[in-house]
Formats: sequence, C-alpha cells, structure tokens
Amino acid sequence: MAVGNVKSRVRSFFRPGLAKRRRSSNTSSEYEHKKLKNELTPRAHDGATDDGITVAVSDADGVGFDMQLASPFFHNLPIEIRRMIYNLVWAGPYDHKYHAGRSRHIHFQDGHWTNTRCVMYEDDEDLDLLQRNMDSIHTSGKGDLLMWQRRLSSTWGSRHWRCEERMQYERRKSVDRTNFVSMMLVCKRMFPEVVESIFESHQFLFNDFFSAHRFFVYNPSPYIPHIRHLDLSLNLPFHEYAPFIVGASKSRVRELWKALGRISCLHTLRISLDIYDRGAWRKIPEQRVTEQLKDLKVLRSFTLELPPSLPIKAHIPNMENLDAQEEAPFTVVRRPPLRYWQFAPGEVERFTWDMHTKGQQTHCFIALSRDARNVPNPYLLDFF
Repeated sequence: MAVGNVKSRVRSFFRPGLAKRRRSSNTSSEYEHKKLKNELTPRAHDGATDDGITVAVSDADGVGFDMQLASPFFHNLPIEIRRMIYNLVWAGPYDHKYHAGRSRHIHFQDGHWTNTRCVMYEDDEDLDLLQRNMDSIHTSGKGDLLMWQRRLSSTWGSRHWRCEERMQYERRKSVDRTNFVSMMLVCKRMFPEVVESIFESHQFLFNDFFSAHRFFVYNPSPYIPHIRHLDLSLNLPFHEYAPFIVGASKSRVRELWKALGRISCLHTLRISLDIYDRGAWRKIPEQRVTEQLKDLKVLRSFTLELPPSLPIKAHIPNMENLDAQEEAPFTVVRRPPLRYWQFAPGEVERFTWDMHTKGQQTHCFIALSRDARNVPNPYLLDFF
C-alpha cells in the first residue's frame, strides 16, 4: 500500500469540522513530555452530549482535550490495528536502498535534537572493509590513503563512516525526511500512540557519548521503555574509563548502563566500545566496564564490539581483557588488528605486529614496513 494512500485513509477516520481549540503557549518538547502520561486522564468534564459520545476533558492548565470517542479510527479500530497503520506510514522511498531502512542517528547539537538516516550499506558490516581498501591502494599505488585513514580513525566506528561524512559535508535532505511531525500534530489523542510507534519501529543509533547520556540519563523521555532496537558507538575519552581502573563506584558510563537496564523489551542491542583516539595501541578496562552489561535483558541479538585483542602487558590494575570463555548474554565481536596508521603527519604507513619473548612473558610491538625502526608499546615499562 502506498504511503500516500495510508495517510489519506488515516485522515478519513477523523470527524470533519472539529472546532479549533486554544493551544497552550508552552509548546516545548519538555512541556509535552511532562504532560504525555496525564493527558488521557479525565480530571473535570466540561460537558457531554446526551448520547455520551463526545467527551471533553480539561487539563490542569484549562486547555480543552477531546477524547475523540466519536472518531471511527479510535472507537472502531483496536490499538493493534492502529499500530499497524502507523507502521505503514513510516515506510519511506529510500528504505530499500540502505542496509537498515529504519535506522536513525540521534544527535544533540546546537541546543536541540536532530535525527538523520543511517546510510550504511550491507558491505559495511565487514569490520575489515576499510583496511582491505587500503591494501588495494598500497599494492597498486593508486588512491588516497589519507582519506581512508581518516575513515579508519573515525569515532563513528568502522560501520557508520558514510553517515559521518554525510553530516560533515553537503547531503541530500530528502533522504532524511520523515512523517514524524505531521503525524504527531494530527491531534493530542493520537500523539502518544504515534510517538510509541516511532520508538518501537525504528532503530536508534548514538555515535557520541554526550548525546546518549543526555537522552537516557540527563533528560530521559517517558517513551524510552518503548525502544526496541538500539545501537551505541561509544568512543570514550580516558577520563570516562578512569573510574573503572581506580575502582570508583560513580561513573557516567555506569549511569548509562543503569538507564539501559530499565528498557524491559529490547529486541536488538549493539554496543561498540573504544577509546577516543582509536590509535594503534589502545586498550580499555574490558572486564570492569562490561560487568553491568550482563544484567541487561535483550530478547534477540545482543552484540558487544570491542577493540582488537592484542597481547599487551599493561602495568595498570583492572585492565584485564574480557574472558572469551566466560558465559555472557552478549556476543563479543572484536575489530581486526590495525595494519595501517598515521605515525607521522601526512603519511600513512603499513605495519605488522611482531612478538618478542623474554623469559615467560611475551610482548608485542609495531614493526614498520618501510623502515627498520619499531614503535614501542606504551603499556610496557620495559621497552624492547
């Protein structure tokens, strides 16, 4: 069924000629969120017709609210059918083009929330795709290694570098267009159902910790429990990992994990963790930072993406790797070890990971392909 036909059918269910009612002067999203759960609760009847069909409910601020009981859309159709109709309205002309048709990147910038379509292709699920393209350029000598290095070091992760470039450069705004606002403005009675349908029908993607923490912890929406599909790519600075290293109980990351635990009906969840600089040498306190994640309830797929597992000897407490043999409710996926990096400005070099054994301990270091020098391991106290 065409989206246009669905929208026209939805409009046909509403009574024509409803009187325009005075709107509240406070139209901010914060005001709406505070009123959402209380809007449908009758407080004072302004009056009713003899047949009891038309009921007007007065809010605390005195704004009239029509329960739409005479509307066939609400009176004759059960909520399950209405949800199916909303779900059809969200179908877009670009859903077939991208890997995930209903995925939206959520950002908080310039004082307001924005959402953009995820333009990831199916091939982008391959976490080694970027470096394989760099292999071709390195072999043929044709191509821009610096451009691919920029993508490889992107804080959006290896899967969403196309989406980041759309945000940085000029993009087609029509690809991001939705019917969200037009449906939410139909009437107050429909508003809660529409928002719930948006949260249930779309995958929410967060690519920065600030936006994720603000959305789930600092100023959470009452509709967060309706989220079904969630993807977090969190490249955290060192100070966000520091509480796990020193054993502190208070952490903004722990606050985020606790907020996710309140979502009782998550179907799919993917969490990608890394350190902000995404350098060749990088390590996070995997065991400590993922302990709380084992309590999350995910119905279908729970994937935890971590940096590559390298035999790095760290003289810092609580920096142990996540034990692959340990039972956990999530699937651990590790990024492949890096083989390209920009050690000097303006030059991308290919390197290999070499091992050096001293006594009973084995350490790894970087051996550059074009040079005889080695890059020392910053986690070692005894450099080789």
